[in-house]
Amino acid sequence: MFAPRSPAAGAYGILGLCAEELRARGLAYSAAAVTYRDPSSGRHRALASSGYDARVLEFLLDDFVADRNLFGIIREASGVPVFWQDVPRFEQVEMVTDVLRPSGYAEGASVALGFSGREVTGLLHMSFADSGVVDRVREVVAASSAACSRVVGDQVALDRVHLSPREIQVLQLVARGAGNVEIAEELFVSRRTVATHLENIFVKTGTNSRVQAAVRAAKWGLIES
Repeated sequence: MFAPRSPAAGAYGILGLCAEELRARGLAYSAAAVTYRDPSSGRHRALASSGYDARVLEFLLDDFVADRNLFGIIREASGVPVFWQDVPRFEQVEMVTDVLRPSGYAEGASVALGFSGREVTGLLHMSFADSGVVDRVREVVAASSAACSRVVGDQVALDRVHLSPREIQVLQLVARGAGNVEIAEELFVSRRTVATHLENIFVKTGTNSRVQAAVRAAKWGLIES
């Protein structure tokens, strides 16, 4: 049996491991979030968030990515964490004075987690209460962002697949080792219908066998335990 682990669960796991690593160094982040760009709407959505209140998270998902100057810097850094201190006069900008500092943050970092053409597919944001931590946390943030880029890629791929509820049912039964006859009996459909569903699943998931499709579904957290 495959053990499902959704991209969101993976993102929360990475944030948890990052927190543990920082604690081992006598450090801590105040808040962190992993976001991704929904390929259908083009809007950024939260995949995992810890510590940010609703107002700050909404700001990160909307106003932050709409800021061409700052977002352009994050994009050009191409996967390298950008801290407040790395951006000239950043602490004077409105997002810091009106949103971030009033929320208790004295330093922070943002990282582009991947690209589709020129579009950033995801971001890791991390905020700290202490402004003097940059040199001690930069390595940890970079390592966390590398891990987050993989789960963001999984989420974007999952959103692009658009499996129907019936196709997910078929895929779950395939993962349990059921053949077409068993699936047809379980779902009260014909074997021809099952075969058609499988053909569609292979095309949508970019696979060419039942095993490959099941492995891909497990990676995306689609298979029930």
